[in-house]
Amino acid sequence: MNKKLLVGLLAVVALFLVVNSAAQAQLLLVTGEYRITHVDRSRLRLGVCLRDADPDRRQNWVYVNTNTVMTHRIFLEDGSFKDETMDWSSFFDYACKGAIIKVHGGRDWDMSIDAKHIWI
Repeated sequence: MNKKLLVGLLAVVALFLVVNSAAQAQLLLVTGEYRITHVDRSRLRLGVCLRDADPDRRQNWVYVNTNTVMTHRIFLEDGSFKDETMDWSSFFDYACKGAIIKVHGGRDWDMSIDAKHIWI
């Protein structure tokens, strides 16, 4: 009888740990184009809105972290393009209000976006 009780208790603890760790995961993946409305360099985030929305009103925050890949797309004269990876300081120097960015990342519980990749 003690063996069954111990196995049951371990199953409940394991289930609790799995559910607790899953609750911290991102809700869904997001990929989209946004217009920058605010640049908050001190908190490593960008205020954004949809392309056709009011450019003076922030609709969401996009957070940049150490794992975020930031890419600047340069269009060449022959119609082709090349992508250059940027570091944080050059990215935040280049990002300005009104610029269009493409973001791939995950939605957080507060509906902000944690960026995995940003193209500017």
